[in-house]
Parts: sequence; structure tokens; C-alpha cells
Amino acid sequence: MVTKYPLFILCGRDEKKRELIEILDPKEKYGVKCLLPILGRRVIDWQLDALRKSPYVDEIYLLGLTEEMAKFDFPVHYVPVPTVSTFAEKLYAGLQYIRKQGKKDTIVSVSSSDTPGMTVKAVNQFYEEADKYRDYDFVQSAVTDEITKKTFPDHKRVIIRFKDIHVYPGEMYLMSEHGIIEGAKLITEVGGGRTKIKKKNREKKNSPLIPLLRIVLTTPRTWPYIIKFLLGRLTMAGGEKFISIISKGMKIKAVVVDDASFGMDMDLPEDYDVLKKYMSKIKDIPYTEGIN
Repeated sequence: MVTKYPLFILCGRDEKKRELIEILDPKEKYGVKCLLPILGRRVIDWQLDALRKSPYVDEIYLLGLTEEMAKFDFPVHYVPVPTVSTFAEKLYAGLQYIRKQGKKDTIVSVSSSDTPGMTVKAVNQFYEEADKYRDYDFVQSAVTDEITKKTFPDHKRVIIRFKDIHVYPGEMYLMSEHGIIEGAKLITEVGGGRTKIKKKNREKKNSPLIPLLRIVLTTPRTWPYIIKFLLGRLTMAGGEKFISIISKGMKIKAVVVDDASFGMDMDLPEDYDVLKKYMSKIKDIPYTEGIN
């Protein structure tokens, strides 16, 4: 029997507008990047098409959108949380919402809302692999650099180079209630820093690596893993163990999804056009310049 997971869709935006929105939506016509039009539909619509077709998806919960901002012709839950809430605040709000529905000790799946190239096949592959680790607190999807370069040769994903595999985070994961409660802040500070790495001329004190360095310096058990990583000897399994240590013992697992588009969200302005051209090809829809 297939396990069905409640699905949190992370919508909204940061309190400070990113360059992508400033360039692609300067008049704030759409407000958030998941509502930008792409090939005649909203970005989020393409993604929800794939997610809704998966037999693993239960009810859908939108975190960061209101019904006034976006309506759908199928049932969704609008979780009451401000559009500019942090990653952790959205997850907490989603957790409280499903608890009020009577769902307790629940494993939820979480997805971004700006990955329009996501396919049903890739979604199902993620769930099939992640389903093996239902007793874990956090199961992160990962995509290999090798696979991505075949489709997006000039991609700008931040690659984690383990001894056995070179990967970057995909756009879906599973989280236990314990994982949400104990790990959301860590994920926000460390994992969320991958997009900030692109920030030009950042001050050292604002580096996304600072929170991680503070944890490492006060946790001697992590030092051997850091040394192995610097020497190019750390495996992905070692990386999972490292994250488990700094997250106070949470059970962590990464599963690889063999689809480049599964990790291609829209962080930078140029990502929009890259994804639009890719989707134009796979959906057989004529490509035109501009935001449409």
C-alpha cells in the first residue's frame, strides 16, 4: 500500500526582495516568484501538475499564499502565515495547522514552489526512495552535478563535493514533527545560505557559513568530518552523519533523484529564462522572449 504524505508547498518571499523579483517583477504585479507567468501559466501551476499526479501526495498545504493571491480549481489548504515569513515560521505554521486537523506524529513532505520543470517521474522516484526512511527526521533529495550538466551545462547550483558523489539539494524533502521542531532553525541558517553565496561583496560577518562555523567550533565531534571534507575524503554517508551531529542527533538521509530539473528552482534572474527554454522544449510550447 502506498504511503500518502501531507504536502507543504513553500510559497511567499523573503522580507527583503531578491534580485530576481526586482528585475522580473519591478512593479510587483505578481508579488512572489511562484506566481510569475511562464509559458502561459503560473510557475507554481506547472509544479503542482506534477505533484498532484503522484500517488504519494495527500492533501496540499500552501504556506505563504492566500486565496486572494492565487486560486486553484482543485482543493488546497491556505495555511495562515505571512508571505514574508521565514522558512522555520512557515514550517511551524504548517505543523500547527495539520495538528488542528487531528494529524499528529505526522511525516510531511515539503516542496519549493518555484521548480516548474519538476516531473511526475522524478517526484515518484523521490517518494519511492524516501519512503524507505520513514523513521528518519529529515530526508533530503539530491541531484548530481553530472546529471545536471547534461541538461543545464552552465548551471550555477552550489555543488557539495563528496568523495563518492558530487551533488546539490533537490527541491523536495520529508520531515518528521521532531525534525520540524528541532531542525527548522538549523536548516534556515545553514541550508538556506546556499542562495546567499551568490551575493556580491558580502561582508564576512554576513556570510552564510558563519552559523555553521560556530556550531563546528563548539562541537569537537564534527572536526574529523570537516578534515575529511577538506581533504576530499568525506563520503555522502559521512556528510549525513555530520549533519546528524550538528542537529543534535536527528536521523538524516539524502536520496538521489536522477532528473536535473528536480533541483532547478529560480534563485537568480537568469534561472527564469533557462527554465523557460527547457520547458518550451520538453512541453513542445513555442518560446517567446519576456515574462509570459
